[in-house]
Amino acid sequence: MQDKPATLQSSSQPKTRHQLLERLQGIQIQGSIALRILEERQGTPETEAEVRKIAVWLREELRNEFARTFPERAQRNMSIFEVSVYAPTIEEAWKKSGISRLNLDDRPTRRWHEVLEGVVYTVGKYLE
Repeated sequence: MQDKPATLQSSSQPKTRHQLLERLQGIQIQGSIALRILEERQGTPETEAEVRKIAVWLREELRNEFARTFPERAQRNMSIFEVSVYAPTIEEAWKKSGISRLNLDDRPTRRWHEVLEGVVYTVGKYLE
């Protein structure tokens, strides 16, 4: 599996546009890798573990970023880009893709595929 992007440290200081775009790209890349694994490889215990590891990382990344960017008091310290593009993208990916409700203890199923596609699509539409 490819290395996951380094997680930016949470702080009250605004992130640069470049840092935020890198974070979104990392989420999109990892989601795409998981989708490729699900589509191209048979469901062996090794591939399931690989997809599960990525899905756990994606969920944690989205949960942490949603928690960091959602409170109104946190938004007062954010850049315009972070408030107007990044935070809504994270919120949509977290709330609407289904990743927050995905049971990561189950075997990867068609539902996993749909959730990962939702994350990749949501993040990707803001990167184009």
